[in-house]
Amino acid sequence: MKQISHRHNIVINLLIVLILILPINGAVVDPAKELEQIRAYSRVYEFDYVTWTVSAMVRKLVQSTFKVDHYLPHQEKRELVLEYLDLRNEVSTLQAELANLLSDPNQENREQRESSLRAELNQKDTLRIELAPFVEQVLQDQLNSALVDLDLAFGGQLFPPVLYKSEPDSYALIVSPRDEIRQAANMMLVRGLTLDQIISLEEDIENNLDLSALIVGIGGVGLYPSMIIETGNLDWLIHVVSHEWTHNYLTLRPLGMFYGTSPEITTINETIADLSADAIQSKTFELYYPEHLPSEPELPSGEDSPPQESIVETEPAPEEVFDFRAEMHITRLEVDSLLAEGKIAEAEYYMESRRIIFWENGYLIRRLNQAYFAFHGSYAAEPGGAAGEEGVDLGAELRKLKQQTPSYREFMRLVAWKWRLDQFEALFEFPQPD
Repeated sequence: MKQISHRHNIVINLLIVLILILPINGAVVDPAKELEQIRAYSRVYEFDYVTWTVSAMVRKLVQSTFKVDHYLPHQEKRELVLEYLDLRNEVSTLQAELANLLSDPNQENREQRESSLRAELNQKDTLRIELAPFVEQVLQDQLNSALVDLDLAFGGQLFPPVLYKSEPDSYALIVSPRDEIRQAANMMLVRGLTLDQIISLEEDIENNLDLSALIVGIGGVGLYPSMIIETGNLDWLIHVVSHEWTHNYLTLRPLGMFYGTSPEITTINETIADLSADAIQSKTFELYYPEHLPSEPELPSGEDSPPQESIVETEPAPEEVFDFRAEMHITRLEVDSLLAEGKIAEAEYYMESRRIIFWENGYLIRRLNQAYFAFHGSYAAEPGGAAGEEGVDLGAELRKLKQQTPSYREFMRLVAWKWRLDQFEALFEFPQPD
């Protein structure tokens, strides 16, 4: 009887707790209901994660039989990667030339030139597609080796290993409430969307649900294998693959498991992924592409060098440069202030006026709204990034913590097993590992 009574009390207590936490104010938004309302408009454009992941994993299993590292020497693997990236850039150039040709009504000999361009484009793109699986495997092996060199492996084995697959493009739909900056939805969309489709979906959500929406192109997605957008830029490619792999690594540990539980934990995840990518990229360059390492600044030396004072005095005053980071930070602070006062229309008018200023200074932002900050605010290393509840600069604190930690391995093991903001705040105050 005591056991039955005890269970009875537990049930009653649970019911009381549930009653207490249930919203009693009709104005409180049910996140699940809100997401379903958004999906009523986005569902037709949503990306099929399961099909893509299964297909990508099958491709990786097939690639693993190639064993490129077994029959290509170090230098040839490196040259294969660089050749592929050059091809990717050549394909992009030819695509742009063809688009310009087709849109120019005054072009002479258009048909002949178009035929020639298409033939060259098809030839180079076919070769690029043939090389892509081999290049992916080479880069995966190089990044895995870099991580082993950074001492993150167990018994020489890295888990999970780096796996990625390139795709032409990728989009994400970001939705935020209008009265605050918060991700109400972040969902991946199908590839190949036209600008008309993008604008139409944004307007449908905003006009019918009174929310702020933005569709953005993204560089990568932390699926497994990671989805990475095609590029001819080695620096960018290695950094994005490393960033997404870090998400794969963290997902198997508390920090990644609690991704999205609060804006601060999301920001911490994204910032650590960036800091990790910096370290992996640097080690990969050191091992395989040393010419991509930052060069040391050349300092004047010897008796023939003029004194530093004379250099300063004779240099013309530098022109005032538009500081995107500082200006975006100012914008975010003002928007937060206006929204906190309930001035939604004023905040939106202010963001549009600031967008025009950014555009005039060469930063071609298509839309600057609450959803923009809800997306970019997840990255504390970016302008407009989020801070802690008491205004703590999470990006600066995490960078300082990494600098104070003796090694990449210790930093990753230190942060991966934290999942609450107060745990990180304790680290910021006392950065030494337990």
